[in-house]
Amino acid sequence: MLPDFKRPFYKTEHEIPENLPAGGHSGLWYDKFGSQWKRNKKDGSPVFEKLEWIKTVTKQNAGRAELIAEMKERLSRLAVARGGKVCFFKTGGRFVTGLGREHPVENGFTWHFLLGTPFLSGSSVKGLVRAWAENWLREKPERIDRVFGPHNNKGRNAGSVIFFDALPVEPVKLEAEVMTPHYMDYYQGKEPPADWHSPNPIPFLTVAGGQTFVFALAPRRPENEGDRADMELAAGWLEEALLTTGAGAKTAAGYGRFIRAHKEENAWKQAREQAIRQEEEQKRAAALAAMSPVQREMEADGYSADENNFMQQMSKKWLARMESPDVDPDTRCEIARLLAEWYMKNKVDQWKKPNKKNREKIDRINKVLRSLKPMVD
Repeated sequence: MLPDFKRPFYKTEHEIPENLPAGGHSGLWYDKFGSQWKRNKKDGSPVFEKLEWIKTVTKQNAGRAELIAEMKERLSRLAVARGGKVCFFKTGGRFVTGLGREHPVENGFTWHFLLGTPFLSGSSVKGLVRAWAENWLREKPERIDRVFGPHNNKGRNAGSVIFFDALPVEPVKLEAEVMTPHYMDYYQGKEPPADWHSPNPIPFLTVAGGQTFVFALAPRRPENEGDRADMELAAGWLEEALLTTGAGAKTAAGYGRFIRAHKEENAWKQAREQAIRQEEEQKRAAALAAMSPVQREMEADGYSADENNFMQQMSKKWLARMESPDVDPDTRCEIARLLAEWYMKNKVDQWKKPNKKNREKIDRINKVLRSLKPMVD
C-alpha cells in the first residue's frame, strides 16, 4: 500500500523517530517535526518537554562537511572572481538568528535550506553593516546611499557593494539555551511587576561559541575604482560591527559577537595560493604536451619566462642549430620562425630597427627564413 502523501508526513500514521537521524538535515527536522515535543505517550505523559526536544537537534553537529566545503569554495571563488574580499570570523560566544520565526516551541531558527546549518543571509549582513555605519559611525547619508543603495530604492540605484551570505566553514555545534522572563504580565502591559509573578522559562536554540563563518563582499562593478574602494570601506565596517554590536538576535544581551579568525583565514589563503599554483602548473603541463620538441626545449631555456637566459641560449645553441646542415629543413625553419616570434614579442623595436648588438642575430634569422621558406612550402 502506497503511503498517504496528501497530508504532511508528520500528520500521517507513519512512525517518526524521536531523534534526528544521523546525517539528517537539521533544519528540516527542527522546522517540520517540531510538533513532536507535545506528542503523548500511551499513559498520557508528553514524550518531550520543549527543552528536551530542542536538545534532539544538538546531539550532532549540523550539516555535512563535504557539502559545506563545496558551498564555501563556490562562495569564495565567486567573490574573488569579482575582485571581492573574503573574511573569516568566529563566534565569541553564543549566536542565534531567526528567533522571531513561528515555531511550535515558540522560538524559531534560521536554517540554510540546502546545507541544514545556521547562516546569515546577505541581506542580514548588509543590514547590520548599514545600521553600524548609520547609527554608530554617523557616516554621511550620501556615502551610505552610495555603498548600500538609497532607502526605499529612491532613484532605483543599487549600492556599490555586494554582500554575500555568511556560511559556516564546517558542521556547526548547536546548544540549547533558556531565557526566563519573571514578569510576563508586566512586559505585556497588564500589571506592575510583583513578587507573586511566576518565572516563565522559554527554551531556544543557539549556535555555540567558537564556530567559524566565512563572510564575503564584492564591488558591484569590479572595473570601477570607486566601487572597489567602497568594498574595502564596507569590509572594515563589517569587522567593527561584528566585534562591537554583533549579529543575529539578542545582541543587547551579548549574543552574536564575532572575532576575526586569522588562523582559518590564513589557512584559506595558503590553500587558495596552492590551488592557483597547481592550476597554473597543470595548464603549463598541458601546453607543453601540445608543443613540438623544439618548442619544449626552448621553453626549458627560458623562451617564455626568462628573457636574459634565452638570449644567452640563442647565442650559444639555437642560432648554430638553425644554420646547421645536419638539421632537417623543417626543423631549421621552425627554429628560425620561433626566434623571429620571440624578437617580435619581447624586443619588437630591435626587430624593426636592430642595433649593432642584435643586427647580426636578426640578419641570420631572416637569412634562414628566406632561404628555407621555398623549400618548406
